[in-house]
Amino acid sequence: MNRQIFPFSENRISAELADDCICVDLPGSKYIANRILPMAALAQTPSSISNIVDNDDINIAIKGLSALGYQFEQNNDVIKVTPRENPLSAPCSLNTGHSGTFSRFITAIAAIESQDVTINCSEKMATRPMKPLFDVLRQMSADISSDNERLPATITGGLRGGEFEVDASQSSQYLSALLIVAPLLKEDTVFKIAGEVVSKNYVDMTLNLQNKMGIIIEQGDNHYIIRGGQTYQGIEYAIPADPVSSSYMMAYAVIAKQKVRIKNYDFDSVQGEAQFYQVLEQMGVGVSREANDLLIDGRCNLYGVEVELSNMPDVAQTLAVIACFADGVTKITNVEHLAYKESNRIVDTAEELRKTGIQVEYGSDYLTVYGGNPKGATLDTHDDHRMAMSLALLGIKVEGIIINNAEVVSKSFPTYWDLLETVGIGSKIV
Repeated sequence: MNRQIFPFSENRISAELADDCICVDLPGSKYIANRILPMAALAQTPSSISNIVDNDDINIAIKGLSALGYQFEQNNDVIKVTPRENPLSAPCSLNTGHSGTFSRFITAIAAIESQDVTINCSEKMATRPMKPLFDVLRQMSADISSDNERLPATITGGLRGGEFEVDASQSSQYLSALLIVAPLLKEDTVFKIAGEVVSKNYVDMTLNLQNKMGIIIEQGDNHYIIRGGQTYQGIEYAIPADPVSSSYMMAYAVIAKQKVRIKNYDFDSVQGEAQFYQVLEQMGVGVSREANDLLIDGRCNLYGVEVELSNMPDVAQTLAVIACFADGVTKITNVEHLAYKESNRIVDTAEELRKTGIQVEYGSDYLTVYGGNPKGATLDTHDDHRMAMSLALLGIKVEGIIINNAEVVSKSFPTYWDLLETVGIGSKIV
């Protein structure tokens, strides 16, 4: 399904208006949901999780955990999680689809089962690296059968604690996966970190949620100490709005020259992307806070900026699109790990923006975008939901933007096109 975007028109706005502000409510963070659901499944007491986003990744996580016998009851955006009555009693299989996060987490969870677990996935996920996680799990006594050190794989459990070296330079998800299961082992575990942890704020998110559920992990300069024999305790928790989803509405405000109020913004989030508004401030955008709401005033002159985004990688594509409309040059640095996402978000973002006539340079860890006047073009998503959502923002101002394979947004934000419609950005399937 391809979708043509129609530029901003005030006549199409149907979102709530207050004091010349367009007010938007956004779904809960999929990053938190991806972590708290498996933790709640592993807990000894029931949990109730509200403001759960309805997207492919979360639905796949629920289905995959259910295959292991964990119990979920969903009512609108609330999910009740009940401890399973019995351990897994027979080999089973599950499918992780496109979800990199769930693929890594469920691999570690499968490794504490007493039965074989076969993990299948989409063709796209089958190209993404798993070896750093496999290596540590094998050292912890798991048996992993894989043709090419990627998924699909069959995991035979039996993890033991000890001292292990973890390479999280490609993805912090490897470390988060190990931290989720290590407290449940009988023995103490120490993870020593080899090199730098990319997107460490996501590990901090994992640790923060674990702490809320009764798990204590000691953190040093380059190591984590996890005492064995711990248990997760159930929780009642309302998931805050997703910072990356918020970034698209910030970009909308800037490109459409509108004032937007993002309601119930999570200013205290440990997720790096929650600080994206500070990058926009550097570019000249008006930013303010009213109670729990974030106000973005895009009625400004926009200037290029050099910014390091290692801890907010999922807004790099959003910023690259905004940069197309800025005066001067925007350089996005320290984003080498973008090459290992759903697409190669360095190369693919550059090549797609070039189709619109924008000058873009890139290397192994940076993107440089020269502001200009983008033209209409048919753009490919590379089977990447963030590519689709960010590139569509070009259509706010540019005629003739068509997004191929636009339905890929269902991975994280199925209502994205509906949201754009409410704020004056039309689209149709072509």
